[in-house]
Amino acid sequence: MNPQNRERLLLIVALSAVGILAADKLVIGPLASLWKERSTRITELEQSIGRGTSLLDRETTITRRWDDMQRSALSKNASSAEEAVIKAADDWGNESGITFTSFKPQWIAYDEGYQTYDCRANATGDLESIARFIFELETDTLPIRAEEIEVTSRDDSGDNLTLALRFSGLQFKETKR
Repeated sequence: MNPQNRERLLLIVALSAVGILAADKLVIGPLASLWKERSTRITELEQSIGRGTSLLDRETTITRRWDDMQRSALSKNASSAEEAVIKAADDWGNESGITFTSFKPQWIAYDEGYQTYDCRANATGDLESIARFIFELETDTLPIRAEEIEVTSRDDSGDNLTLALRFSGLQFKETKR
């Protein structure tokens, strides 16, 4: 092979290598990255569409539950709401046979348009009366939810128990849709 042909061949091979490297770094790499990002975004959008479709399918059920929650919420009048919760707690206590040792209610306001009437209560009784009290609380028609429950034994046999409980009732400040 003559030296000029060899130089020309080496020049063509070198320029081809540089061209392939440049094409990889400037064209193929960014296109592959763009394609991967696009595929990820399409997957996210398909999942979002699926969630949206599911919400639309359940719209009437969700709307009905929301309306029920707003109708059954504590009265907008704070004193009548307090009275309803305290009367209900007293009824639960009488029905179950527990004895309250303390009862501390307080209002907690939230920015989202609602507030809760949180009550901390301590009571004593046996296992059956405490279980009955919790059952009465959970099945009452008032919008009450048990937040924290702690039961401790006051004797070795477990016949004398102490209940520490925090529950809250829901009150909407205004009706929004």
